[in-house]
Amino acid sequence: MTSKSFENKLDMIDVLENMSEACYFLNSNWEFEFINRAAEPYLKVEELFFNKSKEELIGKSVWDVSAIYTDTEVYNLYHKVFEEQKPHVFEMISKYSKRWFEMKLFPNKSGLFIIFSDITDRKESEKIKAHYEKLNVIGEMAAGVAHEIRNPLTSVKGFLQLMAENQELIKQSSVVHLMIDEVNRVNDIITEFLDIAKVKPEKVEICCLNELITTIFPLLETRASKEGKLVDLDLSKISELQIDKSEIRQLLLNLVNNSLDAMHVGKKVIIKTYEEKGETVLTIIDEGTGIPAEIIGNIETPFVTSKDEGTGLGIPICFSIAKRNNAKIDYTSSPKGTTFNIRFTNLPS
Repeated sequence: MTSKSFENKLDMIDVLENMSEACYFLNSNWEFEFINRAAEPYLKVEELFFNKSKEELIGKSVWDVSAIYTDTEVYNLYHKVFEEQKPHVFEMISKYSKRWFEMKLFPNKSGLFIIFSDITDRKESEKIKAHYEKLNVIGEMAAGVAHEIRNPLTSVKGFLQLMAENQELIKQSSVVHLMIDEVNRVNDIITEFLDIAKVKPEKVEICCLNELITTIFPLLETRASKEGKLVDLDLSKISELQIDKSEIRQLLLNLVNNSLDAMHVGKKVIIKTYEEKGETVLTIIDEGTGIPAEIIGNIETPFVTSKDEGTGLGIPICFSIAKRNNAKIDYTSSPKGTTFNIRFTNLPS
């Protein structure tokens, strides 16, 4: 190698080292020859290479240090790109961190140059956007047919009420009242369905979340007491929020009632408020049986429920209410209980 070509190589390495995007180079034996500075943070937190330092990786085969990927789609893609000598871009979810990455593969006869970037936030945004687009379509359909459904329901309910007052049908009164209850239930479901599709809150005002909670606490406590369960408050000093009080009340009732439904006698729900990183957080912690594994990833989707008599609209409504009130919901669940966090953005000081 001439002095000039050696200098050019050093210049190229310097450029790659200072790239803002993370990258590495694998030689034809799949061994790490180069890892730039931007890639190092990912190595140390098990994002891609199972907690190996840069020094530990150089000279090692990628398939030895990341054996979990051997014979996977990622493994096959790397080999295909190198064999065909054609660049390729794909997305993958890390088997270690469960985060999403965009991988750009650039082959040459000496090996494979890979540029990668964490796109987890983008994927989450796309997922949320797709979810609400789906809800909007559902909402538009619901709004279109709600009027047509409610009109005949009103007529049916009216005739049933007349039948309930007819002395000749007194022996059938229990059946008639049951039918009226079912008509009311259908009407309630239509109302809930339309709530999901709302874009804006109806009445926004500045208020204290703690005051709203303490106002409806007796209602929650009464239900819990009747069932031999407990509801406790753990309210910290928090900022005032600009929210629709009626909607947040509905959100709180939905989540706490779900928690009570999921708990056995003697168990407890905690309603907690606090501030964290410019946000006011409302947390509902229960000691229930947890969200079933088969639906935990789809609880935002209408009509997904584990309850025999549930509509599967309560939680989707909560997510819609949160979005309309400039808040986000995250949650964790296990067989020992479920925690919902509703994070409101504080007003500018």
